[in-house]
Amino acid sequence: MMKLLNSLATLLLAMIVIVLSPAAFADEKNVQVGDLVQVDLPGESSLNRAFQVDKRGRINLPEVGQVFVAGFDETQLESVVVDALSTVFRDTSNVKVFIAERQILISVQGYVEAPGEYTIPYNSNVQMALQAAGGLRAGAQLNKMIHRRGADRIEFDYKQFLDTGDDSDLPALASLDILFVPASPLVGNVEQEFDAAKLADSGDSADSRQAIKVFGEVNAPGSFSYKANTDLVDVLMRAGGVTRYASVEQIRVISNNSPILFNLKRYLDSGDTSLLPPLQPGATIFVPKQEEEIKSGSNTVYVMGEVAAPGAFEGKPGATFMDILANAGGPTRFAESRQMRVIKSDGSIIPFDLTAYTEGLSTAQAPLIEAGDAIFVPEKTDINEKSWLKISPDRAVNVIGEVVRPGASNGQMKWI
Repeated sequence: MMKLLNSLATLLLAMIVIVLSPAAFADEKNVQVGDLVQVDLPGESSLNRAFQVDKRGRINLPEVGQVFVAGFDETQLESVVVDALSTVFRDTSNVKVFIAERQILISVQGYVEAPGEYTIPYNSNVQMALQAAGGLRAGAQLNKMIHRRGADRIEFDYKQFLDTGDDSDLPALASLDILFVPASPLVGNVEQEFDAAKLADSGDSADSRQAIKVFGEVNAPGSFSYKANTDLVDVLMRAGGVTRYASVEQIRVISNNSPILFNLKRYLDSGDTSLLPPLQPGATIFVPKQEEEIKSGSNTVYVMGEVAAPGAFEGKPGATFMDILANAGGPTRFAESRQMRVIKSDGSIIPFDLTAYTEGLSTAQAPLIEAGDAIFVPEKTDINEKSWLKISPDRAVNVIGEVVRPGASNGQMKWI
């Protein structure tokens, strides 16, 4: 009876110490969660093996039940286990109890192949814990992993370790720790197969307003994130470089709503960095085909900016400015139609006010369009400005009577 009371007193004292000080588990000489405790009792087949310490610091002994052992040194461990066994077995004089193997019980959560709880060898590092969980899933964000221990939360950069091999910034692991692996923002909100190659082919920017857009004769057109001090050559390299058909002498750049014709060949021949056009967030880079690849008379014209369907368009000989603009779907409601520009193939720029032209306020004719020209429709600086598509009531045509949709028309209708 005294032995039982002593055992209960020892157990209660240990539990109080652990509740008040969780760091008691961290002593390498003491029993920790995840450890294997060997219990040998000759002649008892149900014993003579190792028992793992569970999350609550207990081992489960056959016929005895659960015995709390976490935080004890080996002397205390043997005393507690022997006392528990003596309630069931008569002779416990030959019982041997010791820590057979030190292990860590850890939880790995988030963007890994098999999230869950894992037992790993003592002194294992973060990489071994991730490997136990089946490794990282494609699309995991490596630079913002989270290590939690109780109420403490630490964010660390696993990517830096992979780049340098320096593990000094990786957190040391202990039992009951939690590793959380977040998903990259590029994965999106819908679960889907993550293909890094396809993602790279479409650019790396999640902000379309700030992104640098590259299209035309490049190997991987797309939207690329703007970075300070980025030059045009850097962006072209991120887009996979130009194709064999690229007209490197006539690259069009729209930066800060200003069109620029850039001769990449001249820059590469001279190495003069002053020839590089400055790039601003939201810039557009278009690399056309070589002129010899454009058949004479095809009248291929490039339409960029605030139109419904920007791209390259071919029309019959004699196609007008309005023909090409209509093929591109026309300007959007956000188009600054008063400041359109035609960038000629020789580098000259012709401004054009479409609003004044369509309202009959200008005697200027629409620009003559030739092969290799580009039409740029800029975006409004004030998105609250009235759309160029809307006509004031005093200039609208009022249609009444037996028609399908009577009312005021803005003039955009077909008469049959």
